[in-house]
Amino acid sequence: MSTVLQQSNMSPVKSNRSKEMKDGFLASVPLIIGYLPVAFTFGLIAKQANIDLLNTLSFSTLVYAGASQFMGLSMYLAGVSLIQIYIATFILNFRNFVMSLSFNNQFKSLPFWHRVYLSITLTDENFAVTTLGENNHSISRSSTYLITLHTIAYSTWIFGTFLGVIFSNLIPQIIRDSMGISLYAMFIGLLTPAVRSNWRACLIVITSMLLNFTFSFVLSKGWSLILSSILASLLAIVLMRGGNKK
Repeated sequence: MSTVLQQSNMSPVKSNRSKEMKDGFLASVPLIIGYLPVAFTFGLIAKQANIDLLNTLSFSTLVYAGASQFMGLSMYLAGVSLIQIYIATFILNFRNFVMSLSFNNQFKSLPFWHRVYLSITLTDENFAVTTLGENNHSISRSSTYLITLHTIAYSTWIFGTFLGVIFSNLIPQIIRDSMGISLYAMFIGLLTPAVRSNWRACLIVITSMLLNFTFSFVLSKGWSLILSSILASLLAIVLMRGGNKK
């Protein structure tokens, strides 16, 4: 009799957990569609740069940041020193500190180690999925839902990188050579919507380009990028302050 009661009490819990996992998977589908081709391209470019499979996968596993990985790879290929690559990557990813603080504040009811894992695997995309829109119901705020979403996105990025490395030799040389432009296409794709709808963003982008161009005459590529990023970020703080107020 007690066994039957235990089973009847556990069934709703298991059923709810299954629903949370299902919802987490469904929420991750757009991320899978977006991550696979970009990660594939990164793996392909890394292979073309003669970086071995282990280091390429380590890059995606430990860094796990699309723009930073492409930037770091391009700077490495340009002969920029490692310290400059580290600083530039740190600056570009500094926003993750802010996102993690915001995320932990919103989901502070979750177990500590769950929040640690979710913060480590936090990206711009899954941050938007979990914190924006209609995400106030209990399922979207559960550990199972969030861990499922983050784990699938993380695994997709690593798997896409692996596919890019493995299948690089099967792609015709002319296509492989042209894949390098995907870096610039990705940045343009990320910038265009913001630039078209916000004059402040447009001004910041133009300013950072001009600063980087000017600094490149007196500094190395790495330091000119770092300094222009810092100054453009300071300009963004001034221009974007109260920019969303009506």
